[in-house]
Amino acid sequence: MKKKLTVTTLAASMLFASIAGLPLSEKGLASKLGVTAGVASAATVQDQLNGLRTELARDTQGIADVRATRDYIKTNTDTPTFNSAKKIELLGNIWTKLNAKSPATIDLNPVFTLFNGLDLFYDESGATIDALINEPANRTVINDLFLNVGLPGINDPQGLTKQRVNDFQQAALAALQHADSKTALKISIAAAFLSDGSNSQVIKDAVNNIVTNKVLNQPVDKTNPDLLISNFLNLYGITLGDLNAFQNNVANEIARVNAPAGVKAIAARAALESAGVRYLLAGDIQPAPVSSTATYLQPGLKVFTQSINSYVTWTLQSETNVNLTNGVLSLNSGSTTGSGIIQARDNKFGLLLYISSPVTFTEETTTPVIGGGGGGGGGAQSDADKAISEITDLFKDIAGASAEKKEAILKEAQEKVNAAIEKLSTLNLASLVTVENGTAKPKLDVAGLVSKVKDIAAQAKLLNDKLTALNPNAKTNPVTLTLNFGTISAKSTEIPFPKDLLAAAVAAGVDKVAVGLNGLTLAVDPAEFGADTTLKVTSQDATVATSVTTLAVASGVYEFEFTSGGNKVESFNTPVEVSIPVPNGKNFDTELLTLAKIVDGKLEFYGGKFEGGVLNGVRNSFSTYTVVENKVSFGDTASVKAWAGRQIEVAAAKGILEGRADQAFEPNGLVTRAEFAKLIVKTFNLENASATESFSDVNDSDWFKSYVAAAVKSGIVNGKSDDEFDPNGQITRAEMAVMSSRALALKGASLEVSKIDDVLKGFKDVDAINSSLKNGVALAANEGIIVGEEGNLFNPNANSTRAQAAVVIYRLLNK
Repeated sequence: MKKKLTVTTLAASMLFASIAGLPLSEKGLASKLGVTAGVASAATVQDQLNGLRTELARDTQGIADVRATRDYIKTNTDTPTFNSAKKIELLGNIWTKLNAKSPATIDLNPVFTLFNGLDLFYDESGATIDALINEPANRTVINDLFLNVGLPGINDPQGLTKQRVNDFQQAALAALQHADSKTALKISIAAAFLSDGSNSQVIKDAVNNIVTNKVLNQPVDKTNPDLLISNFLNLYGITLGDLNAFQNNVANEIARVNAPAGVKAIAARAALESAGVRYLLAGDIQPAPVSSTATYLQPGLKVFTQSINSYVTWTLQSETNVNLTNGVLSLNSGSTTGSGIIQARDNKFGLLLYISSPVTFTEETTTPVIGGGGGGGGGAQSDADKAISEITDLFKDIAGASAEKKEAILKEAQEKVNAAIEKLSTLNLASLVTVENGTAKPKLDVAGLVSKVKDIAAQAKLLNDKLTALNPNAKTNPVTLTLNFGTISAKSTEIPFPKDLLAAAVAAGVDKVAVGLNGLTLAVDPAEFGADTTLKVTSQDATVATSVTTLAVASGVYEFEFTSGGNKVESFNTPVEVSIPVPNGKNFDTELLTLAKIVDGKLEFYGGKFEGGVLNGVRNSFSTYTVVENKVSFGDTASVKAWAGRQIEVAAAKGILEGRADQAFEPNGLVTRAEFAKLIVKTFNLENASATESFSDVNDSDWFKSYVAAAVKSGIVNGKSDDEFDPNGQITRAEMAVMSSRALALKGASLEVSKIDDVLKGFKDVDAINSSLKNGVALAANEGIIVGEEGNLFNPNANSTRAQAAVVIYRLLNK
């Protein structure tokens, strides 16, 4: 049987003291940092103690200091250096409290040996604790100490054994791994580097309280052997603070008496504390390169997503052909390969917070590879910090500000957060692109990107939480991870979407994963694919478009093809967002620019909106696309030209509106429910090939079947009854307002319930609006989609004309 690693109660206190010296945060920092409770660890005490030992062993100098100090103590605690008076002084409160409950004089030396557990921390076999318990002098003292407070003696089957020590260790470790304890530890560690108000005693007290409250402060039950050590410490009133003080006293005394070279007790204590920090906070202390090239790396460090670069000093160990100068790691001159281990020690408390796996450089490597977790770079952290600072400053001016000023402050704060999230979530990966046989293929560091996704999501959460804390009505900004591959000269580019990256994005709550090249951007829902996926983008000759249309072609011509798990993706559950650059937009009527799909020698139009030099649209299937200026004219719109002419022209250009006959729009014709369902679906790109409906009056052969199904699936429209949709029924203004409102709601539009009556009271015929439609009418009116008519009337039950519907669609397009 594999023996369990066991340690004394003092060695346990060393773990509790592993964050001693770090100051507690100011009140409310947990919320500020977005720290949430973790999950209690299910690891056994053996796993955890072995994990601590392994972490300590990674610190080669630290483990040497621990061993040297251990050996020194074992051979010197019975020398004049540690005479009786000195031992009593070092034991401090422990000696006082033991004597207060003991009727006879206690043998000092065994007590000192029992409580001085430094040599036990790194014991792998458990033999040391057996030796301590079984040594005759120690057994006598243990027996007397336990009997003095009514606990079982050493020879009692319920008395002290190695297993009792192990049980106590397990309880203590579980206490520190408890969810709320982890939260307290996270706050404390993060606060150490973010707060100027350092008070190490506060954090020591906090840590002691965790274990005291969860382990030691159990009701004394002398019949329960599981509580033996808790009962012992409780009955004598010995606290973890007493144990920590004793160990500090020993370490300081060794330093004071000038122990032989190599015996560095304080350094040993720091090594043990550092190992505890690194183990307890594994995954929460992460490297963050702030800049890198093929030949150098300027590293950084984060604690709970907070940059602490200015608080740490980097050192280099086990280096080969690399050097560290002024915090920059680089290849030696003339070398083509190199490696080294970098370590980060904080400047405040001297803890070794981070030890990397070997950092390797090669001629082929575009960025240095850091093992052991972490990744990213580019200063995203400082951008988030800057934005938080700026919006905090903004809100200092909001108290007493006018309504107009408050609105301006809220808007500016929202814009700052939007900009910061966009910047930190955009990664420049142009250097990863190589060209093979005429096709460009980026080589991604998937593990690094997965780590970066977690970092970006955490930073975005901090920004959003800060914004909503200051403004509860602020909109939470979704995160789009953008992989920017820059300018690529190859005709074709194959961009991977690794499943691990997509899964990490889903887990982190990332809304979209986008790729950018040559000004093009395609953004997909990461949940769309469950396998490794590839996007192939091929630049086609302009004649592919000009040969099938006389319309002005405003962009390049591109073929897009997605494959996932080796199969071509024919359609998407969530439409893909597409942005195509229009280099000379000023030469076109930009409202008439539309995304055009080239199919079987003709064009199909799919709308889009021109902004900032690109046409933004969405698609749920792909082939070959371009952007054209689509000028459509009708011969029967003169009577409505003044108020609906432009609106009809634009909606028709986007492929949303069509004439009812050649060159005939019929502007005064009435709109059916099926027609408006189609208009809404096309306006908001809600087409869904998998959508179904079960209305008896919608047949498979009906032209509107797919549009009705998509509108129903999206929650835009309901049937007139459970069984009938009434597709040919004429739509009223109120129904049109409600359908528009539901579509807007999908995009995040809303209206506070308290404001509904205020919006509607401007209409004299408000009572004529069906109560079930009032909310939708109010939102549409508030958004300026459908406004009142002459005499402040809404006319909710009047039927809508095609011209009126065109105006509504135009307004929706501009939302």
